Amino acid sequence: MAAYVIQPGDTPMGIARKFGMSFDAFKAINPGLCDASNRCRVLFPGQVVQVDAAGGAPVGPATPTQPAAGFAPQAPPWMEVALREQGVAEWNPGDNPRIIEYLASVGVRGGDETSWCAAFVNWSIQKAGFRGHRTGLAGPWISYGRAVAPTYGCVVVLQPLSAGASGHVGFLHALDQTNVWLLSGNSANRVRISAYSRSKLVPGQCFRWPV
Repeated sequence: MAAYVIQPGDTPMGIARKFGMSFDAFKAINPGLCDASNRCRVLFPGQVVQVDAAGGAPVGPATPTQPAAGFAPQAPPWMEVALREQGVAEWNPGDNPRIIEYLASVGVRGGDETSWCAAFVNWSIQKAGFRGHRTGLAGPWISYGRAVAPTYGCVVVLQPLSAGASGHVGFLHALDQTNVWLLSGNSANRVRISAYSRSKLVPGQCFRWPV
């Protein structure tokens, strides 16, 4: 098998044909991509799927961080929603109604000083038309959707950042040798992209993807 980075205009059937695969074989090596009725979740440019390159088009070393030549990966739909929210911040005095909206998406009632990183993730995913997790806590997101390799836009769960604090959850923006860069809510009381130590990643399958 080999990794294939989806290009603009690709469809599941078209990708299968490109690599000389049956549609059933393509589904089998990409579990969760399509349901029993062959309804497939949205594909977006930059997404990575698995293909059998033995009988079809050649596959280069394309990965989420090394896309095909001349191609710029696009954000998954929920990441596009979240990116537009950058700069939303808590008010003092008063409560920012946008943050109250995030909290309402997980059934939490409270002011904007209520921990809202998980609510922001849930709100962004639901706004994009996907099933959220309906929890205002960061930790339970470790069981959300399905586990994936680190992929731009996936949900990332962190351990508590300081003594007495809860965990943190956000969307993967970048990854380097020491830091994981997340787009998240309630980061310094606002929505922003910021770096966290990789040592804070929850052990196990902490990179999650909507089903």
